[in-house]
Amino acid sequence: MSHTKEKILSAGARLVREKGFNHTGLHEVLKEAGVPKGSFYFHFENKESFGLALLDVYISFFETEMNRIMLDKSKSGLVRLKGFLDFFKRTLMKEQFIGGCPLGNLAQEMGDINEKFRKKIALGLEKIESKILGCLQDSQDAGEIPDSIDTNSAAAFILNSWEGAIVRVKVEKSIQPLELLDDFIFNKILK
Repeated sequence: MSHTKEKILSAGARLVREKGFNHTGLHEVLKEAGVPKGSFYFHFENKESFGLALLDVYISFFETEMNRIMLDKSKSGLVRLKGFLDFFKRTLMKEQFIGGCPLGNLAQEMGDINEKFRKKIALGLEKIESKILGCLQDSQDAGEIPDSIDTNSAAAFILNSWEGAIVRVKVEKSIQPLELLDDFIFNKILK
């Protein structure tokens, strides 16, 4: 990826996460990136193609962090799952609860109005759910969680609940919704 395209995507990723896709203007992104308008159209056909490229950036970020935390087989599946959730709790606190989950944000904003966005967001969420499922299956194989737990349903439930808790974090400006989610996942649901 060219340095200019990287600058545009980096600036755009931050702005869109804070303001939303439709409320972020291209002029604003270019100013933040410090590049001329022509550079944008050299790399992106239009704002939609830019938004789809942003989704690739967000998904790549999630995959990198998930792989780093959730594929470390030297730790138990539950420790890896908790590590993933804790990483994002720390990130949200560091960012003072601004931004939330970029995939969740774009799902709410664009999922109903743009099929290309919807499909790419669904793919990103499926990747997260798959990593959660892997941790749960490893935990079940190791006897950390009961065999009676349907790991597929539990993975979907955890992802759905996590996304909902992040919405509450943004509104309440508090980490409490994610703390409550952690308590239910690790002390009630997976017992």
